[in-house]
Amino acid sequence: MIAPKLDERQTMALGRLPTIKADTKDSETATSILGLPSELLIEILRHVDGRSILRCSCVCRELKRVIDSSAELQYHIELALDCMLDGPQSTASVAERLEQLRNLRRAWILFEWKKEVRIPMPGFCQAYELVGGVFAKTSSSVGDHNQFSPRKFISSWLPSSSDPGHTLVRADIGVSTRDFAIDPSQDLIALVQSDNNFVNDSGHTEVHMRTISSNIKHPEASSPVLRTLTLSTMTNAFIQIVDDVIGMMFWMELERPHIIIWNWKTGQTLVDHDGDDLPSHISDFSFISNRAYMITRGINGGSIQVFTFGENEHEITHVASLSLPPLKSRSHLVHCAIHTGPFVAKCLPNTPFWTNQDERIYVLSVQYIQVDPDIPSARPRFFLFFKNSTPLRYIQRYREQRETSSIEVPWEEWGPRECRMLNHQVPYQWLRYVHGHRVVFPLLSGSMQVLDFNVRRTKRHVFPPQPDSKASIEIIDYPTTILSDCIFPGPVETSLPYRVCRRDELKGFSGVMIDEQRLIGLKSPSFADGEMGDLYVFAF
Repeated sequence: MIAPKLDERQTMALGRLPTIKADTKDSETATSILGLPSELLIEILRHVDGRSILRCSCVCRELKRVIDSSAELQYHIELALDCMLDGPQSTASVAERLEQLRNLRRAWILFEWKKEVRIPMPGFCQAYELVGGVFAKTSSSVGDHNQFSPRKFISSWLPSSSDPGHTLVRADIGVSTRDFAIDPSQDLIALVQSDNNFVNDSGHTEVHMRTISSNIKHPEASSPVLRTLTLSTMTNAFIQIVDDVIGMMFWMELERPHIIIWNWKTGQTLVDHDGDDLPSHISDFSFISNRAYMITRGINGGSIQVFTFGENEHEITHVASLSLPPLKSRSHLVHCAIHTGPFVAKCLPNTPFWTNQDERIYVLSVQYIQVDPDIPSARPRFFLFFKNSTPLRYIQRYREQRETSSIEVPWEEWGPRECRMLNHQVPYQWLRYVHGHRVVFPLLSGSMQVLDFNVRRTKRHVFPPQPDSKASIEIIDYPTTILSDCIFPGPVETSLPYRVCRRDELKGFSGVMIDEQRLIGLKSPSFADGEMGDLYVFAF
């Protein structure tokens, strides 16, 4: 483009503009702004994000008075502090939404759920999901003894503190499935067909794009079926939905893992990496956003590798490698799984607010082995917790600095400040133990505790403990150290703050899931051959 020329009249006009001195305390600009009616100040500030509004309230008493007097501005501040976003317009006023937000925050901070409900969930469980307050599972229909090709689908909109919920049962969804993913905010279910559903031995696995509500082809999908080449039996698979993309990581017999990502609306393949394209020693895969993902590797002490994709057609960029704690020479990482809460594309109907999808915690389950013959064999397990802001920051840095190769990030640069590492031997039996900034964590005693990584020292987040409270609450805002002489060459210190919440009622469960408004307890092992039993819903 050719830059426009500045004529003489424009130059003269610019020269006559008044100059405002930035170091003048009582400048005319500041005075004129504060002289505006409160209604106009509120109208200006309502277009600013919540954190900026909070900073404005610290400028002077007049601005603080105006901000404190507006329920709308207070609502935007408190949404930001709770890592939430406003929902669509509804009959609920801003003041009512603010009250609901404060009540939900109070319930989680004091760890006091409002009601307990048992939801029947009969039959075994082949695959399951918990997204947007909907628990869904696949199983065999009555009389069908082939439990490895389930066609029955049950979805339960779980009760909340104000809604009784409801359940939808489909005896035959028309496809034998091995796994599925859902996004209730888009009325979307992606069904991965089982291996015995191959048509004419085509060597392809199909993913069917349907609606949860009516089991028909999803109207926004250009094609009802997505396909990927699988020349041998698929041994394991995990599928995820993030807005307009669907990603699946799977393994085939005697083959290395395969990662494929589609734009499910257009049907375009954005990523298709098999064993030859992927780095060696890959353990797991997880989305960061609808255009970025992470994989975990178990070589050279282990690392988290960050990638972006789909920004330019078929371009996949290795942005950064975040190293895990260094190991002793005879120590090796044998497994490194990564898990986070589910993504939803938008706020669910009749919901006043929803979790900010960029505000989430990731959990790394890491297991090591010591191969020194002089030391008894052991496989210690550690859990590492870090926020989404960490990989997002390196993506931003890569773009701003226009890097030509991936950023190598040693553990000392990110881990001690941005991570919390816990030594624990109890594995998870059920997934969906993470939502937003909260994690359900199993204890050796058989109980469960909730770790909340959104720790803020504001008056809005302080509630006096109730004298009859059943909860035990502790804030860990100081560094802690892992000592494992057989694995690490020295102490591993981490300091990401978190709140620990416990209640005796969470004992006796094989697993506990979590979402925005609930804890969901399960008493049967995952993928059991018998009855799954009831869901125990604790609604906040």
